[in-house]
Amino acid sequence: MLVPFILFMVIFKYGPMYGSLLAFREFSYRTPFGGEWVGLKYFKAFFNSPDFSYVMRNTVVISSLGLVFSTIAAIVFAIMICEVRNAMYKKVVQTVSYLPHFISWVVVAGMAMTIFSIDELAPLNSVLLKLNLIDKPINFLGDADHFWPLVTSLNVWKNVGWNSIIYIAAITSIDKQMYESAMMDGAGKFRQITSITLPAIMPTIILLFTFGLGYILNAGLDQQLFLQNPMNMKHSEVLDTYVLKYGLQQAAYSYGAAVGLFKSVVGLVLIVICNYFCRRFLKTGIF
Repeated sequence: MLVPFILFMVIFKYGPMYGSLLAFREFSYRTPFGGEWVGLKYFKAFFNSPDFSYVMRNTVVISSLGLVFSTIAAIVFAIMICEVRNAMYKKVVQTVSYLPHFISWVVVAGMAMTIFSIDELAPLNSVLLKLNLIDKPINFLGDADHFWPLVTSLNVWKNVGWNSIIYIAAITSIDKQMYESAMMDGAGKFRQITSITLPAIMPTIILLFTFGLGYILNAGLDQQLFLQNPMNMKHSEVLDTYVLKYGLQQAAYSYGAAVGLFKSVVGLVLIVICNYFCRRFLKTGIF
């Protein structure tokens, strides 16, 4: 069963690494990967670009918000699921929570445009107006103050069930005698969670958080592209959409390769640093 996975990694992960040479060469249709060496020309062009500051800001902020809130939501949801005693109800809730993960971002973006539209008849604005919570419709998809929380909320809703699978497995592997001993000592449910559940699954949390930190510059192409419009461009343009527009649509292949390689290098450095500190903290018993 490993053969398809290995083939996938070789073809789609390791094979394209040869294309990273394009970041240091001038692209040519005659010799795509063998053109003139230009060194760090395209890296310098990206760093000196007026788009660099806001593209990096948007990427880091959106990814960080998604990583932090998705992790917290997945842990809380996993703990709540494990506290359910009715097996049938538990299975139904788990199955329903997985479904949004398999919904395409095209569909999710279409739903978001309908629900969060500035139109007075849009579901959310209509309810807020009827409750007299607002005086006029809010442009959730165009207002900078609302776009980042909106994208983060959609990410959490879409992936909370799927992200909780590993946490649920980690929680179910905890020795039940520890909870029984805690109950005999008078520990309530909240004390059991803080003193037994969270410390027991802390290595899993650290491992998944470390993996997520490596993708901190991957804010997501689909959601940003489909929710992007001229009004929120300054807050929705991330590295993925930036590479798509400049690297592919404008045929600046060397420039796009340089930006993509920059993302990969930063992700690798963050994983190594985070892994180093996490191992030190685990050895010293801080976690």
